[in-house]
This record gives sequence, structure tokens and C-alpha cells, in this order.
Amino acid sequence: MSASGGVVIVGGGVTGCEAAWRAAALGADVTLVTTSLDTVYALDEEPAAVAAPPGSLLAEVAARGAATRWEAHRRAKYALEALPRVHLVQSTVSGLVVTDGRVAGVATWEGVPRRGAAVALCVGTFLRARLHIGAVVEPQGRLSEMAYDDLHDDLARRGFAFVPLELAAPAVAGSLPHVVRTVAVAPAEWSEADMRLRRLGGLYAAGACVARPGGPPDAAACVAEGARLGEALAA
Repeated sequence: MSASGGVVIVGGGVTGCEAAWRAAALGADVTLVTTSLDTVYALDEEPAAVAAPPGSLLAEVAARGAATRWEAHRRAKYALEALPRVHLVQSTVSGLVVTDGRVAGVATWEGVPRRGAAVALCVGTFLRARLHIGAVVEPQGRLSEMAYDDLHDDLARRGFAFVPLELAAPAVAGSLPHVVRTVAVAPAEWSEADMRLRRLGGLYAAGACVARPGGPPDAAACVAEGARLGEALAA
């Protein structure tokens, strides 16, 4: 993939943001699409508990004094918005745009396609996710954050296989305990070496949306994997 063609990253969690940060630093033009700009770079633990490799976005926000998860979100969002090569978009990706067996961008609910020479999926535990709180079931991948049902269905129609994933969350800061039941892309679909999804040219994935034998990667692994994805996208 040529950095001059621009890339689209779907998902504004730790993995997607780190990938955008690294790809832009290496000269790629990045469109980072997320359903909620209010939850960009949402860490599951405090920044000091996560390893921050030199050059990472986490290292940048730590250097700017981020001591809490909220501060990490706020400073990461500001840092990304300040990069001329990164365009942050709040939108819901509903599927891929494919031409001759190669991705050319993503379709959105809003009807505005986002074009790119490569697409990276960093949608975490949001593919057809269902959040269970007692008898209540909502199409959410995290409290108050909607699931990617249409994107999942588009990938399934294209032949991608998935494996089920279940994550339990205890009550934290007044929230009720809950369970998220979702799916992740099957390991056979993904090449760990170059982070490509094999069925389509120019399609990549990283983070918790790819199934692993040991379960979803932790925050430190997402930081490192996001940086590696950014390097692959900018190569």
C-alpha cells in the first residue's frame, strides 16, 4: 500500500488511535472513523499501569501529564486532531467498498463513503455485540456505545468467518455488572505477520476484533499492535 493513497482506520479505541498516530508519523494520510469521538482512546486502566513505548501516542499523552483514563482520552484526541495528516470522523461504518477484489474505502450509515487505498479494522469487541444487564439486552459493545451489526453482516456476506467471544465486566464507578457477547474474526482469516485479512486486498485488522488463543489483547498489547499496524499501513 502506498502512503500517498491514504488509509481508512475504523475504530477509535487504543489500537486504532495508535495505528493512526504511527501511520501519520510515517507520512500516511489517515481518516480515522469512529462511532463516538467522546470515547476516543478509552483505556481500560489508568495510563500509569500500561507500558508506553517511546514514540507511541500513549507516551505522548503521558508526557502531557495524563494521569487518569479521562485525561488520556482528552489529550489523545487533542494530539490526533492537531496532526495535519489525520482526519477524525464521527460516523458509523456499515460495510466495505470493494473494487476488483480490493478495498477502496468504507460505506457509512450516513451515506458518505470514506475512500482509501487501504482499510484497517480496529473495532474491538463491537462486531455484532450484545450487552446483557440482567434481562436487558442491548446492541452495544460497551455501555452506551452501539455495536457494528451492519459491518459484521457485510463481512459475513463476503465469506469471513468468526468465533464467539464473551466478556464479563464487574460493577465499576456505579455501573451495573454486565456481559458482552460478541464475535471476533477467526484466526485463519488473519495473517499476524503483516496484519492483513486474507480475503481482500488492502484490508487489515488488529486488536480485539481478531480472535486469539489467549483471549483479547490487553491495553499494552493494543498499544504495541496499533503501532505495528500503523507501520504496515504506511509501508
